[in-house]
Amino acid sequence: MSDRLTNSEDSSLIYNTALKLVRDILKTKEGYEVAITSDTESDWELAQAVERATSSLGAKPILIRTKASPYVGRAAEPYIPVNGLTGSVANSDVWVELNGKWLLYSSIYEEAIRRKHTRYICLVGLNRDMAVRCIGNVDVPRILEFQKALQAITERSHKMRYTTPGGTDVTFENSSDRPVLVEGDVAGPGEYMLFGQVDWAPVEESIQGTIVFDGSVNPPDELGLLNGRAIKLQVKDGRVISFAGDGGAAYEKWLASLKDDNMYRLAHLSYGCNPGAKLTGNVLEDERIWGTLEWGLGNQSEGFRAKNIRAISHSDGITLRPSLWADGELIIRNGAYVHPELLELGSKIAKVPG
Repeated sequence: MSDRLTNSEDSSLIYNTALKLVRDILKTKEGYEVAITSDTESDWELAQAVERATSSLGAKPILIRTKASPYVGRAAEPYIPVNGLTGSVANSDVWVELNGKWLLYSSIYEEAIRRKHTRYICLVGLNRDMAVRCIGNVDVPRILEFQKALQAITERSHKMRYTTPGGTDVTFENSSDRPVLVEGDVAGPGEYMLFGQVDWAPVEESIQGTIVFDGSVNPPDELGLLNGRAIKLQVKDGRVISFAGDGGAAYEKWLASLKDDNMYRLAHLSYGCNPGAKLTGNVLEDERIWGTLEWGLGNQSEGFRAKNIRAISHSDGITLRPSLWADGELIIRNGAYVHPELLELGSKIAKVPG
């Protein structure tokens, strides 16, 4: 799909995808106040389609566009209208974030979550093409069924290890006190991500070994899609202690520029399981590629009920074609879900257009 809509068929497809998002996923009702935030890096025509779809339900949208910050999370706050954004999103019933430079983990986000009134979905950098592939063409109930099966397997698993052809070899442990989150299953106020992802926070000090990002990293912008480059992280007790690879120096420099020691800490791990996702350099999509695993560094959502790491920003890195064992049982082999409880469900999803 081109950057600009060229015909009525494309317009209808985008509108129906936006309607599916606000009506079926976010369960927006008549009279709801809906804040749609975007910035100068966002797909403005998609944001407008979400606004129109919201209005069609009898809800009341407010569409906000700000200048994109150089940073994300708390680090973005000196560059954006914090008070105006906070007032709009924290008082809304639904908040759809389409920002290129996300507000997730900022004080704006924290106030919205603290009030426990808003259902917030983080769709950072979502564009029209991605929306159609990863939302419009996807059988959401089947995806959620698969995610819940993956959740159940992970919840009962204690010791995990995974490797990748790119050189990852990392071990860690899970705690039964921490939830495994099924993203996209909206059930009232709270924080939500796009479906096609299951994530959790392993016990931080148990994370040991080597992690190689070979798909994409975001932020910083200068890395993004790695295109054959690699970032090799040596991890001890849940903390990055050294960097290598042809993208390692740039990543280390960016982390150091934030002047926050907690940016070197691993915050969460995520499975990708959206059949429409492909590697584009956009973290929203890349971390949902079928069979990938993604690590987040820095700020940690309170929803993980973990160490509650507080950091000025957050960064996500993609590891491609992993093989993952849970208590010695293989869940993923070279990027394919092979666990017996996932095979049939996965075969049904594979038939969904994406």
